[in-house]
Amino acid sequence: MSKGARVRQQRVQAPQKRGGRRIKTPQPPGQTGSRRNLYLGVLGAVVVLAAVLVGASVLSSGGSSSSPKTVSISSVGATNKLLAGIPQNGIELGSPNAPVTMQEFADIQCPGCDQYMRSAFPDIVRKYVRPGKVRIEWKGISFLGPDSEKGLRYVNAAGEQNKLWNVAELLYRNQGTENSGWVTNELLRSVGEAVPGLDADKVQANVNSSAVNRKMADAANEFTTFGLNSTPGFAIGPTGGTLQVFNPSAYSVDAFAPTFEKYVKQSR
Repeated sequence: MSKGARVRQQRVQAPQKRGGRRIKTPQPPGQTGSRRNLYLGVLGAVVVLAAVLVGASVLSSGGSSSSPKTVSISSVGATNKLLAGIPQNGIELGSPNAPVTMQEFADIQCPGCDQYMRSAFPDIVRKYVRPGKVRIEWKGISFLGPDSEKGLRYVNAAGEQNKLWNVAELLYRNQGTENSGWVTNELLRSVGEAVPGLDADKVQANVNSSAVNRKMADAANEFTTFGLNSTPGFAIGPTGGTLQVFNPSAYSVDAFAPTFEKYVKQSR
């Protein structure tokens, strides 16, 4: 779904005759066709020069008119540093042996989700996920508009390469105005290329795959089963056990900590 860069070709047009009569200036004997030949020679040179310029432009773009465009994105270094070395497996972030599991229901366009990802998520990762106490499962929802589904499909497709959380985090850090068309092909390409080890072409090729469709359907079903009606939504419990809906009092690690600690203690 990414847009290719367009090679702009220069068109050379022959001079057009103006309306009305043209006054011809008499030429010296023996030079009747000299100006005509000169004119044709100059025009031919211009055409050749234009062709050379076009050819050079194509070569400079890699010989293809479909090279993907990218845009500037923020927080690449911080995101990669935050998640570096933490196990990812599809929708999962953290050790599979972590005693506590939290499911996160989120829409890529949701302002509250963005606030959570900025204010609480980094500290939760540092204090609970990285030490192996909590694992998080992504449950992507798309109900705010077309940008939601487009972004979610890319996030879930990145999960096929175990890079889902990098892509989700970067999309939140570069979130635009709701339903403004901010989830562009260029943005997705740029996010994909900013994630170490992620094949952005493969991600784009899989956005409509059966695996992505299944993840979206599963998340929507669980969202309904838990009785949730807004995002972000959370369910927390012992890994392998029953999860309970959790409504944080604030988007900070301190709001989640008591519940995490309760289940960590129960696992000992």
